[in-house]
Amino acid sequence: MEIVRSFISFNIPATPAVRNIQNMLREAGGVSVPEDVHLTLRFLGDVEMKKIGKLSERMRSLEKYRSFNVSMNGLGAFPNIRDPRVVWIGTELGEPFYNILSDLNGMLDASSIQYDKKPFKAHVTVGRVRAPSDSLTDLLKKEKSLDVGSFLCSEIHLMRSELTPKGAIHSVIESFRLADG
Repeated sequence: MEIVRSFISFNIPATPAVRNIQNMLREAGGVSVPEDVHLTLRFLGDVEMKKIGKLSERMRSLEKYRSFNVSMNGLGAFPNIRDPRVVWIGTELGEPFYNILSDLNGMLDASSIQYDKKPFKAHVTVGRVRAPSDSLTDLLKKEKSLDVGSFLCSEIHLMRSELTPKGAIHSVIESFRLADG
């Protein structure tokens, strides 16, 4: 029985504004910054490949939805900027995103896949803090309202995440193109 560490996401384009944020975080120091960033809709964890196959079949119905706008604004941190562990860009998601998320939850339940059912908080993780610093806190305060731009999301991905000593390696299991994407 093959087990796959997996999640559902969409990619964030590597715009000059996103690259600038990544560079600012690297310069602040003490932050692990991924090359490619995505927005995770649902983290699934370790799931049997057989269930992933059934979920993938169900996810094809997401292709009926139209593409949606994603606006990115402001830098922040979890749990907070005084004790940051994760640095994120805030996002606002256009229609029909929340209908897609609701359908996705139903598909996960129908596939008997456990997932984190906490309320969804739209954000894009751009760094994991290894060593908090005053320069990072100052950056987060300064850029809390930064306009990072917007883009049209036209594809959702079912992803595999393989943990390695150098960090997670992500690969696409299957992609689902939205109706007008």
